[in-house]
Amino acid sequence: MNGTAPPVLLSVAHGIATVTLNRPKEMNSFDGATARTILETLARVAGDPACRVVVFAANGPAFSAGGDFNWVLTWPDRSQQEREEGALAMTQVVQAIYNLPKPTIARVQGAAVGGGVGVMLACDYAIAAEDARFGLTSVRNGLLAGIAIAVLIQAVGARRARQLLMHGGIFGAREALAMGLIDRVVPADRLDAEVASLAAELRLGAPSVQALIKRLVTRIAAMPADDAVVDLVASEVAAQCVTDEAREGMSAFLAKRKPGWAT
Repeated sequence: MNGTAPPVLLSVAHGIATVTLNRPKEMNSFDGATARTILETLARVAGDPACRVVVFAANGPAFSAGGDFNWVLTWPDRSQQEREEGALAMTQVVQAIYNLPKPTIARVQGAAVGGGVGVMLACDYAIAAEDARFGLTSVRNGLLAGIAIAVLIQAVGARRARQLLMHGGIFGAREALAMGLIDRVVPADRLDAEVASLAAELRLGAPSVQALIKRLVTRIAAMPADDAVVDLVASEVAAQCVTDEAREGMSAFLAKRKPGWAT
């Protein structure tokens, strides 16, 4: 990249993959190249059994400001198809994080606004520093925070989602916690330790069951609560209990030892 720093960094240690946004001068906002790099990185992580838990982090003073205005300002000179391809690239990042078959944690410092909130909410857990700030600010810039809408509705419900998207104001970590946008608030100097602790706890779960849970919860949430759900759950439970991981997990419990994936 002509000697410039890569927009996304990946490190893996002790089963924890850390995907770090690395455009601090741009507040870790997305352009097309950054979105493509994130998608490529996620594909690598998804296919690597050594990556048990994925942490999404960011370098610099902000978690993410969403779409890069310098990039989006070039869109009026592009065709409708090119604009849709640009928007799709950002939306696909959020969906790819959401679909990742591994537990995910957002490590949030500084500002998470617009599409940055979408990235955060696509993760299974979000831990924020107590001085972090949040906002669906796009409306105040004449834009739609589209890449955050689906996961925002899932996190806070349709009514609150409408309110946040229409208002566009900034609010603090405690308010975000009360709304259900984030899961934990910690002092800034405890952020890394808290993320590491949760990641270690998540490594104790069986990988195949965690992947199944992510698929199954999403599917069931879109279904009516009827006999079809009962049949689906029964089928998945019956199939999972004869897997190698299930045999190992039960044997480990009876032998009072840790299962192989947790060692």
